[in-house]
Amino acid sequence: MPPLAERLARHAAWGCVAALAVLSLLPRGDMVRTGAAGWAEHAVAYAGTMAMFAIGHRARLGLARPALALCGYAALLELAQHLAPGRSPALRDALAGAAGAIAVALAARALVRR
Repeated sequence: MPPLAERLARHAAWGCVAALAVLSLLPRGDMVRTGAAGWAEHAVAYAGTMAMFAIGHRARLGLARPALALCGYAALLELAQHLAPGRSPALRDALAGAAGAIAVALAARALVRR
């Protein structure tokens, strides 16, 4: 059985995936912003999600699979914003999310190799 931190991170990773979908598809009127630029919010959200995957799933999935999956997920959720009232997709937000996921995957890879 994996250590507690790893198990918690696994659950947190999938919780983050669900939260990304909910927050990405909220109608504009229901959104709560942090005050940071939208692209920065995306980068941090996907970086945090990737961090949970790196901690919880690295042994089973590696780092490349979840990072690439999150890149695709960022693009998919941006496109799905066509369905949310008052929302519209933005390429820069999808790219920022992908960059956040890739940055953490690369950092985790560098730490593992040390």
